[in-house]
Amino acid sequence: MKESKEITEIIAALRKSEVDLQLNNEQLKTLNLALRVAEEKSAILNSIIESSDDAIISKNLDGIITGWNAAAQRIFGHRAHEIIGRSILNLIPPERHHEEPKIIEQLRSGKRIDHFETQRLRKDGTLVDVSLTISPIFDSTGNIIGLSKIARDITPQRHAEVMSERLSAIIASSDDAIVSKDLNSIITSWNDGAVRIFGFTADEMIGESIFKIIPEDRREEEPKILSQLKQGLRVDHFETIRRRKDGTYIHVSLTISPIKDRKGNVIGLSKIARDISERKEIEKKKDEFIGFVSHELKTPLTSLRSYIQISMHKALQQGHDFIGHALSKAEMQTKKMEKMIADFLNVSRLEEGKMKLNLGNFDLVELINGSIADASIISAKHQLRYAGETEAFVLADPEKIGLVLTNLISNAQKYSPLGGEIIVSCQKVGQSFSISVKDVGIGIAPENQKTLFDKFSRIDSDQTRSISGFGIGLYLVASIIALHGSEISVQSEPGKGSSFMFILPIANTATATPDDSKISNDE
Repeated sequence: MKESKEITEIIAALRKSEVDLQLNNEQLKTLNLALRVAEEKSAILNSIIESSDDAIISKNLDGIITGWNAAAQRIFGHRAHEIIGRSILNLIPPERHHEEPKIIEQLRSGKRIDHFETQRLRKDGTLVDVSLTISPIFDSTGNIIGLSKIARDITPQRHAEVMSERLSAIIASSDDAIVSKDLNSIITSWNDGAVRIFGFTADEMIGESIFKIIPEDRREEEPKILSQLKQGLRVDHFETIRRRKDGTYIHVSLTISPIKDRKGNVIGLSKIARDISERKEIEKKKDEFIGFVSHELKTPLTSLRSYIQISMHKALQQGHDFIGHALSKAEMQTKKMEKMIADFLNVSRLEEGKMKLNLGNFDLVELINGSIADASIISAKHQLRYAGETEAFVLADPEKIGLVLTNLISNAQKYSPLGGEIIVSCQKVGQSFSISVKDVGIGIAPENQKTLFDKFSRIDSDQTRSISGFGIGLYLVASIIALHGSEISVQSEPGKGSSFMFILPIANTATATPDDSKISNDE
């Protein structure tokens, strides 16, 4: 019996051990699962820390660095083995050491620090602008055992802020109006210069259409400008007229640039408007003076040329060859003076709006050959020839086109070497004729081509200083061609000559009825 009882007790003990073992196995499974989850979380956390673009640094309460990720190495230059175990003060400039105790004091109270902007030291001794986010690290009992720092390099933002502040200061202090607008022509910014020039305050203009300052007869300019700028092209020194708040008009020179986003898409426009009223007034007075003087010189010069011609005729009749030759040279100079005075008068008419077109159908080839013949008489030192169509009937003003050809051929003669060839050509292109005057002269540098057709524009170089001229011939040419609805262009390289080109429409077989707004007799 005794043995049976002992056996029963042993069996009971074994059963209890089995239950305890089962419980221990379940606990072990739970612990293993928790450990696996913790390891996965740790791996994910380590991956995030190592792949972060921000420096992530841990340290104990004594300021000794205990953790250092790859971004910290990129930003500060120290490798992990070089900095772990060293004081955080190695990264702090001496004049900023006072920041650390304040940070630790705040974190000891359990508060984190968000986006604290400061400067820290790189390994090479240079400073880096950083934004710090600092959090306390707690143990399982809730005690603070260390600190975690996330340091973001904000140097690019700092540079951008400085540039933005400089730009804002420049815009605010500029004497020019600086205005930005969106692609719907709605104004988005308006500086003090714009207030001074146009009279409207920023509150009155921001959110309004730019058409508020554009006169009715200039409205077609805006779509043309927008079309050019949407292609990413800027507009330089476009002279026009705008309206002030008081209703008066002002002459301005506009420089307009596209505003692009990071992807290069045009999202708006920036306009710089310079008040050129004073310059325009000076130019007006100068033009009036030139017109007056030219008129006054024209009559005595005509008389002088007549006396020279009579004297030359008599000298040659009496066998005074030297005097006849000298008078022939004098007559040639009077012709040059007459052309110069005619150019000044034409510029004066142009500026006053009195130069209109008398359009008609005529043979351009005949006009070209006549211009070549006249130019050959004035200067026989160059080889002038025509190339192209045998006839070319165009719809244009023959007198004005003759003036264009005379100026272009005269320019080619002035800037070509003795004996140099000058070719005037006329070729049919579609429904137009393309006319060009080509020389083998000194050529024009690209930077000078931009202002070539401006009034009084002269190229200042050793090669051109000895060549006479006032810089109005090409201005007059460009203006006359523009009146015909065309445009003068130039192709040139220094030392390789120049080619000036423009096009004119083919004349209709029926009698042309030109635009009345462009037709009247010159006054």
